[in-house]
Amino acid sequence: MEKIIVLGGKGGVGKSSISASTAVLLSDLLPYKNILLISFDMAHNLSDLFQIEIGNKLTQLTKNLWGIEPDADSYAKKYTKELIEKMKILMSQMPLVGMIPQIEKFIDTTFTADSIPLALKNAMFFQKILDAEDINTQEIQFDIIIADFPPTANMITLFEIPEDQVKVMLKYSLNFYNSIKGAIRNVSKVWRNIIKPFDNYEKRRELGKEIFNMIVELERRGERISDLIHDIGSLRLVTIAEKPSFEEIKRARDLTMRYIKLEGVHINMITPEPKKCDFCTKIRLQQLKYTLEIKKEFKKLKIWESEKLREEPIGLDGLRNLAFEVYGENISADEILYPKV
Repeated sequence: MEKIIVLGGKGGVGKSSISASTAVLLSDLLPYKNILLISFDMAHNLSDLFQIEIGNKLTQLTKNLWGIEPDADSYAKKYTKELIEKMKILMSQMPLVGMIPQIEKFIDTTFTADSIPLALKNAMFFQKILDAEDINTQEIQFDIIIADFPPTANMITLFEIPEDQVKVMLKYSLNFYNSIKGAIRNVSKVWRNIIKPFDNYEKRRELGKEIFNMIVELERRGERISDLIHDIGSLRLVTIAEKPSFEEIKRARDLTMRYIKLEGVHINMITPEPKKCDFCTKIRLQQLKYTLEIKKEFKKLKIWESEKLREEPIGLDGLRNLAFEVYGENISADEILYPKV
């Protein structure tokens, strides 16, 4: 894999459109490279932009461009199934639990992939796609990945989890374990002493070792992903020329610097210069004021500016028009992949 481009910023600023137009343009400029466009935003709209049903499957969009709007639940079930099953067995073998059917039922229905936090599920899928040791087992080996990330708070979580995934999983498991302990807290010491001889300690110990080894592998995988994002990741923040969005990308810059290199800022949807519209002129002047502030704040980075199009960037042609508005018609692939001030 050569490059991971992440588009982030406040909701409603055009992240998905910029992501999709960038992917289409790169697929045109690099016809022999396999490119993947992923949406991690809760409100997926790649299908709307490309006018084709994408959903939770790799969907070919051009000769060398694929898209996916992953269903985090299905991937979480697949990649946590074994760990969850072992944790459930371990908990069901705790003293008393096996003798109280209600608690066994509680474990079976509550400790499932559905109860894993959404951010962790998304991170699991992201790691599956990026895992350097797993990438060759996929149907397609991707050279470039373009990821449309959710607004800042959830974006940070996607970066944090590969680095702290073991902590997240352990915290999740321990919280569940404590809920089980709470359910049997009122059982008398006498009853516990009666069933103690029947406690299969050795079996639980071996199962605990298996779970530990699985968690160690989870940690190693997280380290690989963190290194990959740090080495070839490129964050591009998308904003509109307004104060709330401007403040958001400043926070995003500060919160992501330990995980990924920030290489550019897209100032999107600037009002075109009007001919006879006092209101439009006022809006544009206000936007130009914030455009100058953004350029001053991020003066060491590449800044792209794009005016609001008269027609929505829908379909391949519409997305190409947006890409030309953002990058210009004579842009090279390297200028997009490796931007310089």
